[in-house]
Amino acid sequence: MTELSVEKVDVRKLARAYVALALAQDEAKRYVRKHSEQPALLPLLTSLDITAELLEELLQNVLPEKDPPPSPSITCSDMVM
Repeated sequence: MTELSVEKVDVRKLARAYVALALAQDEAKRYVRKHSEQPALLPLLTSLDITAELLEELLQNVLPEKDPPPSPSITCSDMVM
């Protein structure tokens, strides 16, 4: 079983948080569209937008820009003793 580094676990947690925030944001926008007579809901959307931007920026900073190099493959001849 492969071990996950702390950074990979943190990035996964951030990515999950970003997805959860995006889902909450979509639901809030749907609710505001249905109940547009409540202008007090607009600051909620603004705060969700700001939070999403900040979390996206954070994710971009922690995710590698390039894919990691592939691990060396093991051939059958390497396994024969």
